[in-house]
Amino acid sequence: MSRKISGHRFRISLLIFTLILSAYLFMHSSIFKVERIEVQGNDKVSREEALALSGLDQGINIFELDGDLSSKAIENHPMVKKAEIVRQLPRTLVIKITERQIWAVIPYRGVFLCIDDTGVCFDKLNNTLINNYPIITMDLMPEYVNLGQAVNNQATDMVRQVWQAIPDGDRQKLSEFHYVNKENTLKIYTINGTEIRFGNLERLEEKGKTLTQVIQIEDNFKKQGKDVLEYIDMRFKGEPVVKTRI
Repeated sequence: MSRKISGHRFRISLLIFTLILSAYLFMHSSIFKVERIEVQGNDKVSREEALALSGLDQGINIFELDGDLSSKAIENHPMVKKAEIVRQLPRTLVIKITERQIWAVIPYRGVFLCIDDTGVCFDKLNNTLINNYPIITMDLMPEYVNLGQAVNNQATDMVRQVWQAIPDGDRQKLSEFHYVNKENTLKIYTINGTEIRFGNLERLEEKGKTLTQVIQIEDNFKKQGKDVLEYIDMRFKGEPVVKTRI
């Protein structure tokens, strides 16, 4: 009886071993050698750059490549926000790229630093159409700003949250977001020259509504041919402090 059981176990073990070996040989056969590599989602990053950074090449076995390692290598490019390697069996690889998009610009030493919504600088331009993007200035800037470097996470995150709290129609009425480094606060300037002492992110929703009211007041004054607002201070609880030029 024990011999029958032992023989049965041996046959099962042999079958399992054979299946594993067959699967291994099949997966590492020429059937799965990569013949085609596609690059998708790239606009400013060339196909050649993506391939060179990935380290991928035709002829590699589709199961042997390290997709995470290749993705991270591509993400070293300052223009790339995210990269993903997708296997399409049996012989195709797809490199999916998400490029960084301009969210705001920062004037810096005669150029504009283009940053995305995570605060990473990915391009430097001599001129750009800045009307559609927040303009951010700071008391203190890094001595050097390299492509792929986050300029100031605290500043850009604060501006982003305030920007999101402002209605689309009012955003075009703002000319600059100035970050005061030592205080971790913001000053906002309208296109009509009014200084809004916004402060920190406390009471963000309330301040956003007040800012909308300020813009409406400015518009009314402009229709009347007046230019009387100097600054609005909303840093503290209660009614904001209003200073006029008259």
